[in-house]
Amino acid sequence: KIDSIDIDIVEPVSETTCFHHWIIGDPNGPTSSGKCKLCGTQRDFMNYFEGSSWGSDISLDQLGKSTGATREASYASVAPRVTDDE
Repeated sequence: KIDSIDIDIVEPVSETTCFHHWIIGDPNGPTSSGKCKLCGTQRDFMNYFEGSSWGSDISLDQLGKSTGATREASYASVAPRVTDDE
């Protein structure tokens, strides 16, 4: 005699279920837009992993402004020491 039976209810897979093949655009800020190559669904993807330092990164412009640096670099002082092998 069986006292109880455990039954798991499983939802059938719809014929319209897509196993997405994402085409993700170039990084532009914290997210990039992606579009499924198969069904056309669109969504945004984060350009960093949770827990990585990238989540709190600042841009080079912001960093330069906070330190007073400029984006123009002067290589005149090191140019004579650079050889063709480098």
